[in-house]
Amino acid sequence: MPETIPSATTRSILSTNWNLTNVVTPTFLDINSGVALKHDLRQTSAGQDLVVIRIDVPGQEETPIGNWLYVNRVSRVLVELYTAVNRQRLYDLMAEVRRIMHARRHSETTYQRIQFKNFTELVNENQNIWSGRVILEYVNNAVLAET
Repeated sequence: MPETIPSATTRSILSTNWNLTNVVTPTFLDINSGVALKHDLRQTSAGQDLVVIRIDVPGQEETPIGNWLYVNRVSRVLVELYTAVNRQRLYDLMAEVRRIMHARRHSETTYQRIQFKNFTELVNENQNIWSGRVILEYVNNAVLAET
């Protein structure tokens, strides 16, 4: 069975479960899939919100249990949020990501749990561009270490 790619899983979960009555559906880009990061937030035809999904560091971490027969495995995904609308829209985007991840925390077959870890608002010099970062963790505890 092929290894699951957490960033692709994240993109699928978000794009499938996005509730546009909460906030307008953004453009989703999975950087690790070979898609170039090019998006004009000011062009209304391209959409004024962007969600960039990429593997975070460390991409995957294993902690042994006992004699290394079983491990706890955690994969981290970074979700970057960008909007040209206003700061409130940034927080609405974050809230929708959080809502989806809480609702789907036990529904993926390849992971025991999805965790919304944190949100950080980014302050930068871009005028009228609001951005933030969400860290997600995909967790499998006490899984057999492959040999």
